[in-house]
Amino acid sequence: MVNPAEVATSQEPLSDEEVVARVLAGETGMFEIVMRRHNQRLYRVARAILRNDGEAEDVMQDAYVRAYEHLDQFAGRAKFSTWLTRIAVHEALARQHRGNRGST
Repeated sequence: MVNPAEVATSQEPLSDEEVVARVLAGETGMFEIVMRRHNQRLYRVARAILRNDGEAEDVMQDAYVRAYEHLDQFAGRAKFSTWLTRIAVHEALARQHRGNRGST
């Protein structure tokens, strides 16, 4: 678990981009900060697409794993939250597509 006192030396919390840079530099436990910040957003996005609580939670987990595995591909052209949300949207749509294909 990440100690919030160690996260920022000033009163200002670290930006997502700063957290990502620290994760890429080897402070992998800092990824928990990203997860805590974005859980609600990713859940809402996945739930809106899938209309199923359990599926939405699975998509969140898949999105975090995919984001972590490909964190070095975050180019910073958009906000990190946008990048992460797009991953969740793609995961949810793929899951929805697989579900629709299986029900025909």
